[in-house]
Amino acid sequence: MAGVGFASIAGCLTAGDSTEGTIRISLASEPTDGDWGEYGGVVPYYTPFHETLTASPPDLQSVEPRLATGWEVVDETTWHFTIRDDVTLHDGSELTASLAGDALSAILEARPIGFTRLTPDSFTAVDEYVLEIETTQPEPATPGNLAHPLLSIQHPDADDPVGTGPYAAESVTSGEPVEAVGFDDYWRAVPETQLIFEGVSDPQTRSLRLESGETDVALDLPRGSYGELARNDDLKIRTETEPRTGMVMVNRYREVTSDPDLRKALQYAVDQRELVEEVLDGIGEPARSPFSNVIPWSAHDELPEYTDMDQARALLETSEYDGEELRFIIDGNQSEQQLIAQEMQRRYNEIGIEIAIEQVESAAFFGEYTGGEADLAFVELGSINGAADYLVYVMYHSEGGDNVGQYESEGTGVVNPGEEVDELIEQGDTAFDEDVKHEAYREVQQRVMDDGVTIPVYYKDYVIGTDADVDGPDLHAIPHMTDWTTLSK
Repeated sequence: MAGVGFASIAGCLTAGDSTEGTIRISLASEPTDGDWGEYGGVVPYYTPFHETLTASPPDLQSVEPRLATGWEVVDETTWHFTIRDDVTLHDGSELTASLAGDALSAILEARPIGFTRLTPDSFTAVDEYVLEIETTQPEPATPGNLAHPLLSIQHPDADDPVGTGPYAAESVTSGEPVEAVGFDDYWRAVPETQLIFEGVSDPQTRSLRLESGETDVALDLPRGSYGELARNDDLKIRTETEPRTGMVMVNRYREVTSDPDLRKALQYAVDQRELVEEVLDGIGEPARSPFSNVIPWSAHDELPEYTDMDQARALLETSEYDGEELRFIIDGNQSEQQLIAQEMQRRYNEIGIEIAIEQVESAAFFGEYTGGEADLAFVELGSINGAADYLVYVMYHSEGGDNVGQYESEGTGVVNPGEEVDELIEQGDTAFDEDVKHEAYREVQQRVMDDGVTIPVYYKDYVIGTDADVDGPDLHAIPHMTDWTTLSK
């Protein structure tokens, strides 16, 4: 790979060695940790070095142009995206359709992203600024998919971060913080503030660093610390709801939980409001759907609150449940899940359902869940994408990632209700008409909840804290997409 490096970037950066005006941002991990070679060694989440062809606005209600000014459907599998003609990369290269196509092809060669239905061969430059994109099958969500940070534009011949973003990286060392400085040739307003992105893995330590002034901005602070931090006049503490849901999946193919009345009893016995208020300290929204209420096609408003202990007892009475102990697995690294599971266990014991909670190592958790080895599994799933369509397929289609292993080996699955729901998912998945898509996905949610395979608990709120002297940033429903140009000090 030809090395387009920092020497060629340096002349394009805003000068200044002083730390005055520099803002330090604490993330949950170093931006240089992990295998991010196709992005120049820096994670494309959270950092401001790369941009995508399209963008998700903060409320997720649409898809907006970014490096592409617009797009059109040519046929069911072909799209034309018009690339901006005024964009320069950090090495001085001009962004063209050819460069954008080569960049996306290189990323998909290194990191296949199956839900996009794109391959390295999907991209052809029709002319200097029109990029043709072909999907492997009809994919109406393509504009939204292209807003995913993994599909950010990075110069395909560069070893270092060379994107189109408002900031450029001064240097990158694996496992170390990254300094970001304003890019003078940015196609929009050039930011004046210098940023430093660091990784602090422990959320309590991020909180302490914010309180002590060692960092200016801290993301994903502990929900349990919200009240104490919010009372500190030297800080600003805010929350925002994500397109992410904490929920319990009930395996409809295990011997005991194959009973629909038992599954519904499990559903009715949970008090989401109490769990959010008491366990999560009010940070989050009580959930009714598997899909957060910030997702445009969420059926949250149409679904009822299920909490009803009398109904739970009545359903248990009509079920075939005979005192068997249900295995409830949780991720061993998620302490809040442990507390929620214990409270659910208490309520289940009240009506006569025996639960055994088991903590499973993070590396093994999803293998046990998708392998059908638990009656109940606590998962937190959501989207960091402009289009959350892929979640429906992954979670509830018989051939989706959560079910396909058991479906292919046993003819069953985990939480897939069956053929009728599969057909509804496929209808929504292939619909170019948004109304048709949304109606299909809302019906899927109704069917899933009626089947009792999911117990939604909360829609996640993330907590962000800043020093009182810091203005911004504007919050986004997806914290990975935070616009750091709205930050100043």
